[in-house]
Amino acid sequence: MKRRHRIDLSHDVPKQVAEWLDEAALTLAALPAHGLRPSGAKGFWPDMVPDEEDLQWDRESDIRPPRPTPDDVSRMDLVFEWLAFLGTGRENRELRLVVQLRLRVHPISGKHVLSWEKIGEKLRISRNTAKSRHLTACCIIAEKMRTGQFPLDRFDQIEHFP
Repeated sequence: MKRRHRIDLSHDVPKQVAEWLDEAALTLAALPAHGLRPSGAKGFWPDMVPDEEDLQWDRESDIRPPRPTPDDVSRMDLVFEWLAFLGTGRENRELRLVVQLRLRVHPISGKHVLSWEKIGEKLRISRNTAKSRHLTACCIIAEKMRTGQFPLDRFDQIEHFP
């Protein structure tokens, strides 16, 4: 995936927002998830798989992706701030849910855990409506960037963009 230095407002901004969301999802999936408990804390419950869908992926290999760099994590944090643009109101709840469900990526395969059909089933909407909601969310974020509600100089705070 091609990483961009910043969002280019002269091109298709919603598409760029979607690409940055996909990159953030891959970074989140590559973060280590073991050893997060405080020292001495123990859990006696067995490890459980939260969803059956987590097991339904084609195994390409068992090699985990490399750990994200600090700049990757900074980019991910920046992208997650964009979700606040979708608002906290009830009317935008479905938009946020579609984007959040689409951010679930398998750490090894790098594929989305939930297809558009599965997202639609979970939210009781069609797959086309789920795709449309995701595009609408990207358009809302893009419009906030165009109108200056998100300062684009925030991209310059991340030191080492590739």
